[in-house]
Amino acid sequence: MFKPRLPIVATLILAAACAVFAQPESASRAREKNLALQDNFDSGALSSWEMPYPQDWEILEQGGLHYLHMLRPRPPGVPRRPLQFARLKGAKVGSFVLDVKVRCPKGSMIVVFNYVDTLHFYYVHLSENSGTQIAVHNGLFIVDGGPRRRIAGLHAPPSFPDHAWHDVRIVRNARSGSINVYMDGEARPRFAVKNRAFTCGQIGLGSFGNVGDFARLRLRSNDAQCAPASGK
Repeated sequence: MFKPRLPIVATLILAAACAVFAQPESASRAREKNLALQDNFDSGALSSWEMPYPQDWEILEQGGLHYLHMLRPRPPGVPRRPLQFARLKGAKVGSFVLDVKVRCPKGSMIVVFNYVDTLHFYYVHLSENSGTQIAVHNGLFIVDGGPRRRIAGLHAPPSFPDHAWHDVRIVRNARSGSINVYMDGEARPRFAVKNRAFTCGQIGLGSFGNVGDFARLRLRSNDAQCAPASGK
């Protein structure tokens, strides 16, 4: 049976129209995946953050610099893992670059990332001690359904040689699994590893058992539309 065909010109016009209508949707998805945000903590509000104990946090100012101050530590979880950290709302990222200033009067601070839930996340432990001095300090750690365990940084020098502000940069590539942590603009990472246990989740700021400060947070990601799996 004879089947009429569209003229070649009409076919081309139809294909071009489909392409035109498809482009905005694709561009929109790309825009949604791109994220660039910052928090200078100068609004005085903590509405962008969620934490287990909101009363443990406040925003202070010194010399024109506003910063997030953690007032007190809390007991760790069982299995042993940190729980006292503030998580950034509405920003679940896979691959990202995070810059933040950190100050610790004594002990150590942590930066959490790819947070899925309280039993599944990574964190960077920044300490005045090296891992060879205290085995659970100063390095990259993972919480994967059990007690936290080290995945990098055992022989790295201490992250906090003093109690001043220090610049921390975390570069995460969820596809390759690479995690690189830089201190104070160093060319080489202080800690580095490849791990793909978790490839999407929230960012967090806190400590395992001390108090301290965070300022000038910058987060950039082209993978912000990800959805973290429930557990591993």
